[in-house]
Amino acid sequence: MRAAMLQQPRQVSVVEVDPPAPQQELLLRMRAVGLCGSDLHTWRGHHPFRKPPVVLGHEGAGEVVSVPPGETRFAVGDRVAVLPALSCWDCTRCEAGHPHLCAHKRVPGGGWPGMLSEYFAAPARVLVPLADGIGFDEGAMIEPVAVAWHSTGSGGITAGESVAVLGGGAIGSLVAAVSRLRGAGTVLVSDIKQHNRDFLKTQGVDHVIDPLTADLVAVGAEVTGGDGFDVVMVASGHPSCVEEALALCRPRGRVVLLPMFAGPLTVDLNPVVLKEVTIQGSTIYTPADFGAAAKLVNERVLDVRPYISDVVGLDRVPEVLVAIDGGADHLKTQIDPTR
Repeated sequence: MRAAMLQQPRQVSVVEVDPPAPQQELLLRMRAVGLCGSDLHTWRGHHPFRKPPVVLGHEGAGEVVSVPPGETRFAVGDRVAVLPALSCWDCTRCEAGHPHLCAHKRVPGGGWPGMLSEYFAAPARVLVPLADGIGFDEGAMIEPVAVAWHSTGSGGITAGESVAVLGGGAIGSLVAAVSRLRGAGTVLVSDIKQHNRDFLKTQGVDHVIDPLTADLVAVGAEVTGGDGFDVVMVASGHPSCVEEALALCRPRGRVVLLPMFAGPLTVDLNPVVLKEVTIQGSTIYTPADFGAAAKLVNERVLDVRPYISDVVGLDRVPEVLVAIDGGADHLKTQIDPTR
């Protein structure tokens, strides 16, 4: 079967690889796989554990083409999204209710093949059915929605609170949307790209700011009556964002960090002490978060279709990664391996 293989940093080839030989897993024909910021980190050679040679891709949906003996939940022809994390459910972290932090977790590209291939094998416990009328492209968006759901939950966003989101790409835009679903009263998003800002405005975000032309902290103070934001969600890996977040945050507010940074940061932490700010990291999601995201997408409480910029065939993965790295305008590009 064909798969998009990262041979070395910045070099991806679509190659023939052995198809999965599932035993207790279901075999899926992949129909939509989103390209994520972490795929770009891997492509650049910056990812902490996804190292070449590796098949990319972890935001996926597909069609069941075979099931193991005794499988009763799913049947051939079912349409599913994949929760891309295999936790052991036996370590102390899993037992404590944090399977996303599992000490033995396997993820696509890290102990489990990536999804940018024609076929993919997965156990039933990580598959989520797609509702009638929901496309494979929407199904592949459940994964980034789960990131947004988990991170806004980590930030403890409640009704009426003010939220600032630094970075308005795919994840930042979804964080803004989910913040509003959680009841945020005021949402501000900053992003340096005109394309992203234009999209955010179409989604009804209260305040969309270009931090290169506006004083972000001054605007934030004006928006919040001088008090600062209850929660600041950092969805950009730019080094300046952490200090901006601390400046934007109100006393005893919360800052949530989502991205992987390219390297160590030097940050003035005095605002953390003087304002008693809580800094919270957020990584992927729990199965419960993924289930909540699936419900949002399957019921179109959150319509993810506008977030999908383009869907292209597997052969175009190399050129698309180069284009995204070069700053091409897009929000979420997906790959259909059947094309």
